[in-house]
Amino acid sequence: MDILTVVGIVGGLVALLVGAILKGASILFLIQPAAFVIVVPTTLFASLVVMPLSKFSLIIEGLKMAFKGGGNEMLEVKNQLVELANLVRKEGMLALETKAEEIEDPFLRRAIDLMVLGVDENVLVESLEAEIAKKEEDFEIAVEYWKNSAESAPTFGLVGAVFGLMKALKSLDNAQELAHGISSAFVATVYGITFSYLVFGPLSKKIKIKSKEEILKMYMVLDACRMMVRGENPRLIEERLSSYIEVKG
Repeated sequence: MDILTVVGIVGGLVALLVGAILKGASILFLIQPAAFVIVVPTTLFASLVVMPLSKFSLIIEGLKMAFKGGGNEMLEVKNQLVELANLVRKEGMLALETKAEEIEDPFLRRAIDLMVLGVDENVLVESLEAEIAKKEEDFEIAVEYWKNSAESAPTFGLVGAVFGLMKALKSLDNAQELAHGISSAFVATVYGITFSYLVFGPLSKKIKIKSKEEILKMYMVLDACRMMVRGENPRLIEERLSSYIEVKG
């Protein structure tokens, strides 16, 4: 798990609530289901409009990506590629067939399958680049969903505030009830701004950062496989792959 994603969201909420308490606000007063429903579900449903039905699963995949991580996956894949390069050097390309079942990364497994089939370098590169391009498009769709949610949440917060004010204005003959109604109305605005800048916005940016790391890893795999097909020395391959780790760092 990416601990910074959790710490960022939870820590931000805690800091916000502590600040509200120091300002004299009541935690119970800030818990308003009606305002929550108007802002959060409405925002998430509205953002579905930008999603093609066939890409709906990318919303959840993007969310998982934002919370996934913590280890050095790039380094693990690099070491795996160097091991495969040494195997090819010693036993030939067909020796990869026995290793394919042990590979968890679907992109690397796909690359190994192509190499075992004996495709030439151009076909290998074109096939893998096509998959990378498709993956980039999928990542952009996932980012766009959460980005759109971040942009829409404050507006739906204002809608919630308007609804609250409409209700409050029915109590013009009771100043105390009117004041309470107006203050309650603005809770929806707080929800909208909070979810926009503390949850949806950061999630979209985190997914974008993680997607760039994933694309870089895929290019690293492509580069290593191309060098294996050329029959280059595993040491040269390792040196080449080290540059990807440095770029990520």
